[in-house]
Amino acid sequence: MEIAWFTDTWLPTRDGVVNSLLSFKEVIESKGNKVYIFAPGNKNELQDNIIYYKAKPYSKYPNYRITAISSLFSKRTLKIIKSIKPDIIHSHSPGIIGTNAVISSHFAKIPLVFTYHTFLQDSVYFFSEGMQKFSKKLLEIWLKWYFRRCNVIIAPSKYVANQLEKYNKKIEIIPTGIDIKKFERGNGKRIKSKFEGKKLILHVGRIVKEKNIDLLIKAAPHIIDKIDAIFLIIGEGPAKIELEKMVKKMGLEKEFLFTGFIPDEELADYYRAADVFIFPSTYETQGIVVLEAMASGLPVVAARARAIPEFVFDGENGFLFSPGDEKELAEKILIGMDAKDVVKKARKFVEKYSIEKMGEKLIEFYENESRI
Repeated sequence: MEIAWFTDTWLPTRDGVVNSLLSFKEVIESKGNKVYIFAPGNKNELQDNIIYYKAKPYSKYPNYRITAISSLFSKRTLKIIKSIKPDIIHSHSPGIIGTNAVISSHFAKIPLVFTYHTFLQDSVYFFSEGMQKFSKKLLEIWLKWYFRRCNVIIAPSKYVANQLEKYNKKIEIIPTGIDIKKFERGNGKRIKSKFEGKKLILHVGRIVKEKNIDLLIKAAPHIIDKIDAIFLIIGEGPAKIELEKMVKKMGLEKEFLFTGFIPDEELADYYRAADVFIFPSTYETQGIVVLEAMASGLPVVAARARAIPEFVFDGENGFLFSPGDEKELAEKILIGMDAKDVVKKARKFVEKYSIEKMGEKLIEFYENESRI
């Protein structure tokens, strides 16, 4: 099969969407299929089946780039689509590049599917306070228009599927899978040795407001009062400076380490070095890092919010706490430190979400939709 992916987020940015695309791409192409990627870049060019659109960094989040709206009025995309003749077009964002997917699908008469990776309404805080309410209304109108032009919507969880029924009744649930062997093979000895026997409490993800990392900072005094611990915060994002100031104000500089971006090939080692994984986000459509932590043999403590309870069952394969409750978060972290039975169940649970199984499910979905 020939498949065209349209995404407004791409390398060198690394987030849940990009990681999902990279994981699925490897499996899909290993089965003899070809994936073409339409993505933001430095200029309009074609490299190794990746069609780049000239884009500029977004001022409030430089890791993300905004493609020129003029691309919607160019015939470039449609010419390329008619040249490669994909069996299906798959959009991964409803932004400018995602809108090019709608236009191409319509004029080339190729089925269009869309994966809803992110709760976009939660990101309006990037706008001024006066604009936020208006932005939410405008986004709602836009999403209704966008979804109605898709043959099928892919949701990464049941929770998301339920939320999207008002837009489009044709919904397929396909979570992002993970490379289980990769996280099993992680070696944390080198990293662990740097911290002289301290317990390592890990968070991995973009450092943005909606990930609620500030709650972990608030919970820290309740934890370090009981154990000698270091909090490793892996990732980059616009909230990093603010959180570092919060850590300093609370006198926790010795307990918190903001590592910045960690190369993908080293990430499994950090998971294996940690004693517990914390995920206080209330923003997730799935929470891929939760599955990565489970595969690494790490107890997971996460917020009881949105899609997370579909993957973390409190006291069984992980622990859940009430969103915003730093005391309960601290309690669950301390309990999770020695939860060996929970770790075993988590490792068994995560097997159903291998990237191989999810990739095969996506290929089967493509084949069925391309015949319509």
